[in-house]
Amino acid sequence: MCAMTLEYRRECGRNSVLDSLTDISGANVGSLADGGLFECKHLLRLEDGAEIVRGRTEWRPKSANNFGVVSQVSAEST
Repeated sequence: MCAMTLEYRRECGRNSVLDSLTDISGANVGSLADGGLFECKHLLRLEDGAEIVRGRTEWRPKSANNFGVVSQVSAEST
């Protein structure tokens, strides 16, 4: 995840029944390996339709070159 935005609309109670919805747009699965960026839009709402939170997240693939970096850090530097 490279970015996240949340817009809080209202509170909900402990016993509230919620719907959680997500819509994915942007890159298709094939382009993710090529560094494609995609976005998810999120909606959390009460069962009567009242909005609790709207959110947006942006995702990009992690570089394959970073997988060995952790093992290369010396113990003295941590």
